[in-house]
Amino acid sequence: MQMEDSVHKVIEELYFGVFSPQDIRRQSVAEIQTADTYDEDGAPITSGLMDGRLGTLEPRQRCKTCGNTAIRCPGHFGHIELAVPIIHIEFTKIIHNLLQATCRNCGRILLTESRVAKVKKLIEETRKLVGEVPNDVYKKIVKEAKKKDCPYCGAQQSKIDFAKPTSFYEILEEGAQRLTQSMIRERLERIPNEDLILFGFTPETARPEWMILQVLPVPPVYVRPSITLESGI
Repeated sequence: MQMEDSVHKVIEELYFGVFSPQDIRRQSVAEIQTADTYDEDGAPITSGLMDGRLGTLEPRQRCKTCGNTAIRCPGHFGHIELAVPIIHIEFTKIIHNLLQATCRNCGRILLTESRVAKVKKLIEETRKLVGEVPNDVYKKIVKEAKKKDCPYCGAQQSKIDFAKPTSFYEILEEGAQRLTQSMIRERLERIPNEDLILFGFTPETARPEWMILQVLPVPPVYVRPSITLESGI
């Protein structure tokens, strides 16, 4: 019997992205609509946090999604649709920078076409020489892009203040106006992919509007097993 040659692969790089709401929904097997877990008979409640479609913990019980028992069931994700968008607190600084460095009207970076061309060339040359672009380069681009007028649509820009933990205010002539999560998401959606690259984004795996959460993933049941008390509850 001839043994097949084993295949060895070397991992050259590892990068992280941000799940889009579409990805979360696509990978979900059930929308969770109630915080309840089990009914009076001890059975998982449909669309609850222990929904049988998310997997199973009982030895002889079969998963309602894949049909496997607990040993072979890999577990499946569900999702929760949020009533209103929520700003992910981990990304508030990034969101603040983008709001200040892009046009409030058209979403373009607040740099002229000629300057954008030079910045792109700088990023490409730095990547060739160093292998990657240091964060300091992107920080300088953000700082330079904070202009008063948009070079593309001519819209006048306003100062954006950030108040912890997740509040943003636009300073207008009539006073400070709070930007709602929906307003912020709409502004971030306007930023074109070619401009996001200038801020260090990889648009295919991380768009800034995905940092405003609309959907929450719910991990499989085996990741968060429930505890059975002596009373059977």
